[in-house]
Amino acid sequence: MSEITRMVVVLCLIAGVCSAALTSANVLLAPYVDKQTDLYVRGPALERLFGQPAEKVLGNKIVVPSEKGDVPVFFSREGKDVSILAVEAIGKGGFGGDLKIIVGIDLINQRQAGMEVVSHSETPGLGARIEEPGFRRQWQGLPLDKHLAVTADGGIIDSISGASTTSRAAVNGTNDVLDFFGENKDEILKMIAEL
Repeated sequence: MSEITRMVVVLCLIAGVCSAALTSANVLLAPYVDKQTDLYVRGPALERLFGQPAEKVLGNKIVVPSEKGDVPVFFSREGKDVSILAVEAIGKGGFGGDLKIIVGIDLINQRQAGMEVVSHSETPGLGARIEEPGFRRQWQGLPLDKHLAVTADGGIIDSISGASTTSRAAVNGTNDVLDFFGENKDEILKMIAEL
């Protein structure tokens, strides 16, 4: 066997072993990575939405399969009844890219409980103002059966001055959640009941 052939074989073996090790580590660590993502990325948004420490809310999670991928849904209960759902969505078309939001659904009052921002890449001082309570508060108490729009498009959500694209992305994500909830409400409640 020539020296070059031997080096190629050794390099291929090393690459194969490294690839197998990385794949195994990824599979073994995936649940821990998911828990850390829930706690440190979604956790602050869930705390604001539910008014409880993230650790209490994170144990109440299901993942609902959909055509667009798996959708994390968090919930809280009053007694045995599910009172609030928090459904994650991607708000497409933000100025700095897509937004990740969580929309709260109050099942007791059949209203939106609020909208919280999980992550974004918006411009500080402009689009990043979607995190401000004054903007997010507009979602509280809105109906579940009507799509939202910003005021410039005939809706009721006041856009952030200078960041209408970001505001529309938050509205788009909310509308996706409302559609998803309307189509999957029974399945979501069934999955929760089976826990």
